[in-house]
Amino acid sequence: MIRSRQITRIVALSLAFVLLAALVIIAEIGQSGQKEIDGRIALSQKRQILLAELLEELSQAEAGQRGYVLTGDGKYLQPYQNARDRIEPTLDQFADLLRNADGGPLANTEQRDTLRHLRVLIGAKLAEISASLELYVTHGSEQATALIGTDLSSSTMQDIRGAVTTLRDAERNEVNAEVARAERLRLISRALMGGVVLLNITLLIVSAALLARQARRRAELTEQLANENEELERRVRRRTTELSALSSHLQQLSEKEKASLARELHDELGGLLIAVKMDVSWLQKRSPNALDPAIQTRWTRVLKVLDDGVDFKRRIVESLRPTLLDNMGLLPAVRWITQETCDRAGLRYTESHPEAEPLLADDAAIMVFRLVQEALTNIAKHAHASEVRVEIAISDSELTVLITDNGIGIASERRDAIGSHGLATIRHRVRSFGGTLDIESMSPSGTLLRARLPLAMILKTQPALVPAPVPPAIAAAQ
Repeated sequence: MIRSRQITRIVALSLAFVLLAALVIIAEIGQSGQKEIDGRIALSQKRQILLAELLEELSQAEAGQRGYVLTGDGKYLQPYQNARDRIEPTLDQFADLLRNADGGPLANTEQRDTLRHLRVLIGAKLAEISASLELYVTHGSEQATALIGTDLSSSTMQDIRGAVTTLRDAERNEVNAEVARAERLRLISRALMGGVVLLNITLLIVSAALLARQARRRAELTEQLANENEELERRVRRRTTELSALSSHLQQLSEKEKASLARELHDELGGLLIAVKMDVSWLQKRSPNALDPAIQTRWTRVLKVLDDGVDFKRRIVESLRPTLLDNMGLLPAVRWITQETCDRAGLRYTESHPEAEPLLADDAAIMVFRLVQEALTNIAKHAHASEVRVEIAISDSELTVLITDNGIGIASERRDAIGSHGLATIRHRVRSFGGTLDIESMSPSGTLLRARLPLAMILKTQPALVPAPVPPAIAAAQ
């Protein structure tokens, strides 16, 4: 299909160039033909002018002859002599113009014969005029006048006029023939131009049809691509929704497993450790060697190990599922994880929390807690910061979590990097509740993490604010 369209375009362009060349050739032919016709007409007009001048010169010569013979006044000889001197050059110029018309209608034997006959007649007429003038000088005006009055003189002049008329008629015929030829040439040129115009119109119609067809095909292809893209987008959205739902389900399942494991560790392992500690204390008090310093040191070490085990169990349980979150709410749990993480990493921290907290759904509360926990963990591991601020604020429509540090910041290309699993997890947690997460670099250094969560998506019930309980000491909580 693509090759056929290319061939069609090549053919259309070739036809366009051919038609353009044809227009140029036709215009050139018409211009050349018209120029030739104009030249022939101009030559014919010049020859007619020369014939008129020739008759005028003969008439002047004859008038000068008659005036001199009748009056004897020498002033009449000057026009005669001037006219006589111009007659021969005029004939020669006419002959030259006639030779320049070679190939034309007048370049024939009859025309040349007429010209030669005209030369003979003019020569006879000039000889007659010269003879009458000589006769006037030698024998007087009476005999010269008698010669002028003879039929020979008038007959010669009539023959000259007849020959000039023949040549004039021939010139007029040539002009008429050239005009007719010019008209035929115009008709032919118009016919050719009309044919070319028709071909151009046909080519334009064909080109328009091809363009319309190509536009329809392009529109169909665009529509097909749009439908395919829409279908692909639907599939992507469906798969994204499925993956998001699956990820949310896996996170909820992970939180449930962590809560279950935390309860088992707290109930089972905690009970075992407490029981062992109680038995060890009982044995320590009733040991026959209780006063022995070495044995007392051993008992003290065993009790300390048990205390460390209980503390280690507590940290694991709180890491898996903070009991403060279930027993006392979100804000005490956030305070605890902030203190725990910052103290362990040697960070100074400040906090800002609302005086009352909303009743969040269990999944939303653990999401906010994990958000703060993951952000603080990243700061402790990667930010090289010395100060951290954790702020939770509540407005009429949303809950905002703001965490800032004064560390080295985070490069813009790493914010959405595929390998940044921690940030990706935080972002997914926030989006799963209809929220937005922004991570920005601060000036001169540091990072700002801001999460906005709509209250309508995270509240357990209507926003009923209750006073936030004051968390007891961590040890007492156990």
